[in-house]
Amino acid sequence: MSRYWDKLRPDKGVFPLSELVQRTADEVGDRPVMRTHNGKDGYDEITYNQLRDRINAIARWLVDQGIRSGDRVAVLGENSPSWAASYLGIQTAGAIVVPVDSLMPPSGMRHILSDSGARMLFMSQRFTTVIEELETVSTLEKYICFAEGQGSDYLYLEDVVNEGMGIEADLPKRSLDELAAFLYTSGTTGHSKGVMLSQRNLASNVAAASRILDIGPEDTFISVLPVHHSFEATAGFLLPLYCGASITYARSLKSAEIVEDIKNTGVTLMVGVPLLYEKMQQGMMRKVRQQGKEKLVNSLMGVVKAGKKVGLNLGAPLFKSLRTKGGLDKVRIFVSGGGPLDPVTAHFFNSLGLRLFQGYGLTETSPVTHVNLPFRIRHETVGPPVPGVECKIINPNDQGVGEVCVKGPNIFQGYFKNEEATKATFTEDGWFKTGDLGFIHKDEYLQITGRAKNMLVTGGGKNVYPEEIEFYLNRTSFIAESLVLGIPREKGLGDEVAALIYPDYEQLDLHFEEQGKTATEKDVFELVKETIREAQKELADYKRIKTFRIVEEEFQKTSKRSIKRFLYNGEMVKVNGEKVG
Repeated sequence: MSRYWDKLRPDKGVFPLSELVQRTADEVGDRPVMRTHNGKDGYDEITYNQLRDRINAIARWLVDQGIRSGDRVAVLGENSPSWAASYLGIQTAGAIVVPVDSLMPPSGMRHILSDSGARMLFMSQRFTTVIEELETVSTLEKYICFAEGQGSDYLYLEDVVNEGMGIEADLPKRSLDELAAFLYTSGTTGHSKGVMLSQRNLASNVAAASRILDIGPEDTFISVLPVHHSFEATAGFLLPLYCGASITYARSLKSAEIVEDIKNTGVTLMVGVPLLYEKMQQGMMRKVRQQGKEKLVNSLMGVVKAGKKVGLNLGAPLFKSLRTKGGLDKVRIFVSGGGPLDPVTAHFFNSLGLRLFQGYGLTETSPVTHVNLPFRIRHETVGPPVPGVECKIINPNDQGVGEVCVKGPNIFQGYFKNEEATKATFTEDGWFKTGDLGFIHKDEYLQITGRAKNMLVTGGGKNVYPEEIEFYLNRTSFIAESLVLGIPREKGLGDEVAALIYPDYEQLDLHFEEQGKTATEKDVFELVKETIREAQKELADYKRIKTFRIVEEEFQKTSKRSIKRFLYNGEMVKVNGEKVG
């Protein structure tokens, strides 16, 4: 048991997701649960009671259509109350929900629907155009569209709800041991697998998160990340419903519109990926510079930093005006996940009086295994294990870095129809191997150093973690993205550290414009080369890039914005035999 668990508030119990909204509606039924921008100057809301009625109607309709325990029903679409009602209606009908990645090409959607054996598909209107490609999925019987449109090949959700209201059907009593969802990994390694999560897996993780984050009916989340991913589904969808909070669905991914939605609806919490917070930081600082207040803000940041050394939190009072003007005056907590958060970004928001901290987890862990505690934030770490979860490091090196393994009620039931892969991901004594490398500090806080599969071994036998090097490169002004790879040494065993570099062309243009010159390819190459040299000064010599190549396009990514490394493993990165130095 972690030393911190007894300092946390109690949860409301662990129960099947089919009971989630009903229980909360019994407590705060008339309060708004979800809102969406109406495209004009306001927001449309629904209450917990209204959501409960829609969920039950969808569930009764599904049962009437012959959906039974163990059947799979898929949901495809943008974040919305219709997606939420469909997801929970499927749960309440006793079936297994299959969230489909809305950013996938039709071929990827078809794979998920076919592999899972989905019988029905709930979808938003824009995906009705791909029905022809999905008709090859032999198990699909019906398509239900969230909004009315032109077409005769599908039903409409509103008709399903209205019909379900008039059906008298007994809804099944679900147990915690039943399967709740198949979540397909987005796959940075080139293939996706169906992660089978039980009711207990998801419900226990929601309950654990509720103990750490002090959330209640007065809180409002903003939903930005795709809700088909486990991080948003658990932390930005199920968790608010468990706690009686409300959810505002962001109208877009534009940082300006996100901030506007935050301001207009009194948002108090948000979960997001590091890139989202970095874009928000850049947008705020851009406005500060436009107003000629950059020196003032930097000076105040210095005062906040000095105050921290003597135990004072000066950010809240000093930056109250800036937070108010930026529409962030009601925000209490930003949580980051899905990748490493730059401590510089974390310190920026915390200096403004906004608590931003990161957590950690995987789809297979429902997903949260670790999170920083609001009363004890360490930005270089992902925090201690959440209640009920244990963590250990296996095969550590002399620095204590090894593979992160976890145990707990949130660990998945295996990969669908893939016993071999399931067996390979567990130790003989039942610990789940995350595939991530890290070490545990004395205070139980976990620090992630990279992916085990990405690790390089130099000719001298030294282990190199690409993510560490990429962190330093991506912080620079002239590098937008980097991908550190190993290329076999010409003589002997081991890898030579190399990189593909996608420059920040906008910053390069501004740099050369200030110099009054038109840059040649050689000018760009030399500037990037010097940028790499400067960025690597804090790294040990064996970790430094020896050669690199500039690429003209952004790297291909998963829908979680992780680079698909497997696509670049065969890339040659030598550049005319020149070394970085």
